[in-house]
Amino acid sequence: MDRIESIINASALLSSIDLMNVGLAITDPNLKDNPLVYVNQGFEQITGYSRDEVLMRNSRFLQGEETDKEHLGVIRRAIKEGRSDTVTIKNYKKDGSTFWNQFIISPILDHDGKLLYFIGLQFDVTKEMEERDASNQKIRQLSYFDPITELLNMNRFKEVVKSELVLTGSEQKTAAILRVNLNRFRYINESYGEAAGNELLVGVANRIRSCFGEGPAICRSFADEFIILLSRLSDPLQIHRMAVDLSALLKKPYMVHGEEISIGFGMGISIYPDDGHDVPQLLKHAELAMKEAKSESLSDPHYFDYYLVDKLLERVQIEKKLPRALTDNEFELFYQPKIDLTTQALTGLEALIRWNDPEHGRISPASFIPIAEDSGFIVELGEWVLWEACRTNKKWQDAGYPKLPISVNVSAVQFRHPQFVRTVETVLEQTGLEPKYLELEVTESLLNDPVLIKDRLDSLKQRGISLSIDDFGTGYSSIYYLKELPLQVLKIDRTFVQNTPSSPRDNSLLQSIIQLGKSLGLTVLAEGVETKEQFDFLRQHDCDQIQGFYYSRPVDSDTMEEMLRISLS
Repeated sequence: MDRIESIINASALLSSIDLMNVGLAITDPNLKDNPLVYVNQGFEQITGYSRDEVLMRNSRFLQGEETDKEHLGVIRRAIKEGRSDTVTIKNYKKDGSTFWNQFIISPILDHDGKLLYFIGLQFDVTKEMEERDASNQKIRQLSYFDPITELLNMNRFKEVVKSELVLTGSEQKTAAILRVNLNRFRYINESYGEAAGNELLVGVANRIRSCFGEGPAICRSFADEFIILLSRLSDPLQIHRMAVDLSALLKKPYMVHGEEISIGFGMGISIYPDDGHDVPQLLKHAELAMKEAKSESLSDPHYFDYYLVDKLLERVQIEKKLPRALTDNEFELFYQPKIDLTTQALTGLEALIRWNDPEHGRISPASFIPIAEDSGFIVELGEWVLWEACRTNKKWQDAGYPKLPISVNVSAVQFRHPQFVRTVETVLEQTGLEPKYLELEVTESLLNDPVLIKDRLDSLKQRGISLSIDDFGTGYSSIYYLKELPLQVLKIDRTFVQNTPSSPRDNSLLQSIIQLGKSLGLTVLAEGVETKEQFDFLRQHDCDQIQGFYYSRPVDSDTMEEMLRISLS
C-alpha cells in the first residue's frame, strides 16, 4: 500500500480526492485477473462496497444486465493497449441499484516505461444523464407529436404508416388512409381567438380517439387537418363502417368557450393496396378525395378514384398555361347588361372574363378561376380584368355612348392583397375613368373577415367607387356586417331565382331577401333571370335591377358596343 500511495504522491492527494467525492481505484495488471489493489472513500460512497469487500477482486462485479458491452470494450481495449481512455457506463451498486459512471482509466508506468498499475477515476453522473434523458424525451415528444392535440405529427405518422403497411401486406390484409379537413377553421380561429381554435382542435382529436381507441395511428398534419391510418383489416367493409361512424361523431356540435359550434369538414379515403402501395401515394390519393369532397360539399366519406388524378393533371396543365395565356392575349372580356326593372333601361354592365385557348378552345371560368385563386395568379389576372374593363368603358364613353357603371368581380385573394386599393387607384388614374363609373363586386365569403374588408371598403367608397355584395345568400354572412359595411348593391344569387315563381317556398325566400336589401337602403339586383314570369315576379316585389338571359346573355365587346349604340336611338 505504501508503494501505491507514494506513486500518487501520498496521503494529501488522496484526501483531496476523497473530499471531492470522486471515486478512485487502482488495479495491478501484473497480478492474475488485474484485481483492485486500492480504492478510496469516494469509491465506497459511490458503489456502496467497503474497501475490504473489493480488494483483490476484478471490478467486473460492478457490471450487470444494463451495462453496455460496447462501453466495456472501450475499457478492455485501453487495458490491453496500455493507454488512457474515458467512457460513461452504467454500473451497479452493492444494493443492486444502478448509477451512471463517468470512468477515466490511465496507466501508471515506471521510469523505464514498464506498466505498473492502472488508475481509474469515477464520477457519479447519474443526475446529469437522467436530465439528458428527460431532455431527449422532450425532444422526442416535440419531434414526434403535435403539441396542441398530442397526436402524431406528419413525419412520425409517415414512419408508422410505412411499418404498418409492411405488416398489412405480409398478412394479406387491407388498410386505409382517412384525411379529414375542417371547413372555415380560419374563420373560427380569427373570430373566437386562437385559444378557442385550439380548444376546437383538441375536441376533434378527442372524438377521433374515442371513435377508434388506441389502435390506429392518428396525425394532425396541418392547422385544420387530421389523418387516420386503419391497418391490418380483414374485411374492407370495416373501413366504410368506421368512416361513417367517425363522420357522424364529428358532425355533432362542439362546446367552445361555453358556446355551441358546429363545423363542417371533408373526408377523403384511399385504400391499400388498391389505391397505392406506398405512403406518399396513399396520402396523396386520400388528399385528392378529401379536396373533391370539400369542393363538391359532400358531407359523407369520399373515396379516391383515378379520375381524380386526371383532374389533378388537368389542373396542373391549366396552372402552367395561365401566365402564358395572359402574355399571349388569350383572355377577353364579355359584358352582361344590367336592366332597370321599372324602365327596362340599361343601367350598367358586368365584365366577365373568357379564355380562348388555342388548343382546347373556350375554357370555362369555373375551371380556371379557382386554380388562379389557389396559385395566387388571380392577383395578376384580376388586375388585367380591371384595366381592360376600365379602359373599354372609358373608350365607349369617349365615343359618346351612355355613361354607365361597369362592375368587376374581385376575388377574396385579390381583395386581401396589400396593394389592392392602390392598384384600383392607379387603373382609374391611367385610364381616365371616373370612380363613380366603376363598381367592385366582392364575394359574400369576405364578410367573414369584417375588420379587413371594412377598412378597404371604406377607403374605396371614399374615392367614389360603388361597392356590391355578389352571390348573396350562398355564404355565411352576418346581417350585422351587411348593415355596417359601406355597400350600395346587393346581388341575389341565381339559385334563389331559378324556381320562381313556381315554388312558393322560393318565392317567400326571394321576397324576404329583397325586403332585407331594401330595408338596408341597398339597390337590389337579381341574377339569373331567364323568363318573363321571373321578370314579372321580381318587378311586382320591388326588385330594382336584373341580369340574365331574359334580357341578354354575356356578349363580346363588339356586340356590347352595338347595344350601346342602339340604346342612344
